[in-house]
Amino acid sequence: MARLRSVNLKLTFDICYNKKPVVVKYNGKQVDEINLLIKSIDQKEQITFEGFVPNDTKQKISCVLWHEGNKVDMMPISSLQMQNNQYVINKEIPNCNEVHFNGILNLAFCKQWFKHNILAGANMDNDFTNWDQINFTDEEVFCIGDSFTYGHGVARNETWPSMLDGKICNFGSKGLSHDGCLRNVKYILQNSSSVKQIICLLPAPTRKLFEFDFLGHLCTIPISIQFDKKLPKEYAQDIKTIKDFIVNGNIEEDWIRTCKDIIELCSTNDVDCWLSTWDKYMHNHIPNKNKLPVFPDKDIFKERASDNLHPHRKHYELFVKNMKPYVDKKQS
Repeated sequence: MARLRSVNLKLTFDICYNKKPVVVKYNGKQVDEINLLIKSIDQKEQITFEGFVPNDTKQKISCVLWHEGNKVDMMPISSLQMQNNQYVINKEIPNCNEVHFNGILNLAFCKQWFKHNILAGANMDNDFTNWDQINFTDEEVFCIGDSFTYGHGVARNETWPSMLDGKICNFGSKGLSHDGCLRNVKYILQNSSSVKQIICLLPAPTRKLFEFDFLGHLCTIPISIQFDKKLPKEYAQDIKTIKDFIVNGNIEEDWIRTCKDIIELCSTNDVDCWLSTWDKYMHNHIPNKNKLPVFPDKDIFKERASDNLHPHRKHYELFVKNMKPYVDKKQS
């Protein structure tokens, strides 16, 4: 597994003043910029600002945080604790990247910040793969897949899971891979006390889940040939290897093996399991006992979702109509 034990960030300063210079100090020394070596997901840093006076209105320090030459948003993790300023109340200023007072700038890194600013939204420390946080209640039927299951570009009551009867959980996740579906099945079986049925609308074999270690935390994100999101450069070779596997490897065999793994897991846990896909060729490789009708061809209807690419409500209605004779009865 690819591992990154530290990450390098740079903090730069644009300093303005008229007569009285202002200075920046880090670890007691005056600096023009700071190279931050981050080794912990919750690391904290402090930067001191001095020299601000009431009678120089042009005094200002603009702070910019960088990663691999790209600006990253420091506002959510920054706050300035004002100190030793005349004629004003020294207070804490949250979300601060522009300094007008003497004080200490606190940077408090956290999991959510790294997830959205460094890791392109990758899952961290979750045993499932989804862009959203998932909480189970008493759902009995779990629908797993990618954007075709999530319902990209349609209303929540126009997704195919919403059209099923019973207590339903839509566990769809945009861009999910087939092995990501397997990962989510495992999570459901381990964490739901009420699951009775799992329905997977599997994506085509064009994506693969990338698992990697970031500062000691397990992360996952689906990779496709078109994947162009920014991840630390240390992972570039691993991403290339996955893309090569998608193009030149045995990803179709991997897809078929994943189907078998999902079916076996559900059978072991006495949970009904139904599988489908919109890939007509791969649909032939789903075992008949667990096979639902193939997802309708998009050309059946001229309508599309709001992005003009994904399926419309009509596609989902037809899919549910075709599957209901299967899912409405106990699997023998």
